[in-house]
Amino acid sequence: MYIGAMADSAVHALKRRLRARAGKAPGGPKYLRVLDALSDAIHSGELEPGQRLPAESALSAQLSVSLGTVQKALGKLAESGLVVRNRRTGTFVADRSSQASEAWVYRFRDPRTGSLQLPFVRVLKVARDDSRGPWRELLGAQSCVRVDRLLWIENDPPAFTSVYFAYQHGRVLLDVPLEELHGSSAHRLMVEKFNLPTLRVEHRIGCRQLSDDACEALRVARGSLGTVWDVHDFSIADQPILFQRLQLPPEHRPVEIGESLSAAATRPSRRRAS
Repeated sequence: MYIGAMADSAVHALKRRLRARAGKAPGGPKYLRVLDALSDAIHSGELEPGQRLPAESALSAQLSVSLGTVQKALGKLAESGLVVRNRRTGTFVADRSSQASEAWVYRFRDPRTGSLQLPFVRVLKVARDDSRGPWRELLGAQSCVRVDRLLWIENDPPAFTSVYFAYQHGRVLLDVPLEELHGSSAHRLMVEKFNLPTLRVEHRIGCRQLSDDACEALRVARGSLGTVWDVHDFSIADQPILFQRLQLPPEHRPVEIGESLSAAATRPSRRRAS
């Protein structure tokens, strides 16, 4: 539910963020400063889910930047799923329906309260993938379906993740609108559609160069080093069913991996370092 227009205090906060960024990187593209200021305001809660942003022309005047700069920044925010744009009604901060109801790998426990913090999940792209890689070897597939997503815990930098399905499993996703996949669970799909629960996982983690797709989505320099975390999922009779690659930017928090076994599945948990 939309909760109204952006307050003057939020506009002033954006101006302060822009001034701070201009001081740190005076030569950088202006749209990136606007993009980062809006993104930080959303993650910090200064801009609430459902909040309507001013019209593009009004925001341009309020922030003293060009209309093209505002349009490019808002376009990038929409691509990442942080805002929803509508030609008639305007631009709104995305609501929390994109928060994952189940998280098997990427999740935190608050170091103070111990409560589980589930990530927000935004799907960026779903496509057939015939590239050669460890996913094809694991799944024994000539062709895969790849789902690229952004995952983040509130106020933390996001991670970029690609989930690979064998084509016979993932093809059901190719015609689904992206809006219907935000917050979705690959594990739940494998159970509901194919009766293939995840019963065992393997992790491989290393420091490597992030992919170009990950660098673009995470807004870091191409060729940046980060944490590359591969997760292999196995089901009944030790059948491999999913390959997941998470790519974490350099400033991402350290990870701690633990596993708890239930009668149905192995659920790796990821906790925030104390």
